[in-house]
Amino acid sequence: MVHSFAKHSLLLVTLLCFVFSLCSARIVQIGDICSKHNNPSICNAIILSVPGTNQGVDIGSVSLNLINMAHVNAFDTITLISDIIRNSSDPQTHQRYSSCTMDYTDVLLALSQAKESYSSGNYSDMNFNAAVVTKDVKDCDTKAYDSSQIRINNQNLADFSMIIMILSDFLAGKY
Repeated sequence: MVHSFAKHSLLLVTLLCFVFSLCSARIVQIGDICSKHNNPSICNAIILSVPGTNQGVDIGSVSLNLINMAHVNAFDTITLISDIIRNSSDPQTHQRYSSCTMDYTDVLLALSQAKESYSSGNYSDMNFNAAVVTKDVKDCDTKAYDSSQIRINNQNLADFSMIIMILSDFLAGKY
């Protein structure tokens, strides 16, 4: 009887260790992530801006935080674009920035879909949606040539998106 109990206890402990190892956070060094970014120092600064990060980060929680931070950045940018439209009397400026508004509507949708993809474990879709964000902010960038703040926001969002794409590859097991 004691032998059977010890055998089952050992089996249970082994099983629990296996389950916890599957559910545990995957820690990756920031340098390993940022070495894949086209601007490693910007990547490093962005990741370190996530509360609770240090040299080793849980790629799951950092991914979710960065998607949320990118969403806030996109919302702030679309608000700025709306202010430019409202304060300008030039029809060409209205047209260019209205087109940027459409780009940013797509950005907000892509970020929402990236978050859903992350939550469902569909990391290839997460990567795809982050790439859509990059494309749309670059499209807006060509139209916002006279607004340094929007161009800065566009670059910042493109940097966030590249990190999200890199993290999605880590989550998918490509690295």
